[in-house]
Amino acid sequence: MARMPRRARNNRKWKQTRGEDENLRTQIRETVLTPFLLAIIGTAHAAAPKTDAAKIANAVSAAPAALSRNASVAEMSEDGSMKELRHGTNGWTCVPDDPSSPGNDPMCLDANAMEWLHAYMKKEPPPEKVGFIYMLQGGWDFSNVDPYATKPDAGKPTITGPHVMVVGPAVKSIPGYDRTGNGANVKVPYVMWKDTPYEHLMVPVR
Repeated sequence: MARMPRRARNNRKWKQTRGEDENLRTQIRETVLTPFLLAIIGTAHAAAPKTDAAKIANAVSAAPAALSRNASVAEMSEDGSMKELRHGTNGWTCVPDDPSSPGNDPMCLDANAMEWLHAYMKKEPPPEKVGFIYMLQGGWDFSNVDPYATKPDAGKPTITGPHVMVVGPAVKSIPGYDRTGNGANVKVPYVMWKDTPYEHLMVPVR
């Protein structure tokens, strides 16, 4: 029987090695990377503030200190009711991290944005007012298009870095921002939850 040329033998051996390497990489991803990511999520859950003092410190980290130091701090329950942890004097309210989400996502809202948030929590029409929200620790959402999604679109959530938000009817009249929804580039300003009552402008700050 004719022998296979040396180059062909080497190519076949290289392909076998490459296939073995790919299988090894797949096993590593499945056995190491996934638990690692789950550990990160678990750590994020564990790191959620527990005491009132920790919740206040976490909440005020969402905005510049010049603003947040005089803001009220309130914890929001699932039904939208609020528990005031600290009374403020400047009309802003800071809310600590939502422990039900994997990320650290405190926020600071002006009075109009607080009305908008209450409407969203209660699934009511938002007020015809423009509001502003700081989220300088970043944010985490299941969907860029569905305000009430309960699982990630396309198998993965939307994770946005430090940003500010503009909410209210004015967003619909501002042209030029990305409105592609789940295809949006979260590194530049884009519209989240487009064509819903709660659509708002996301503006990254890093």
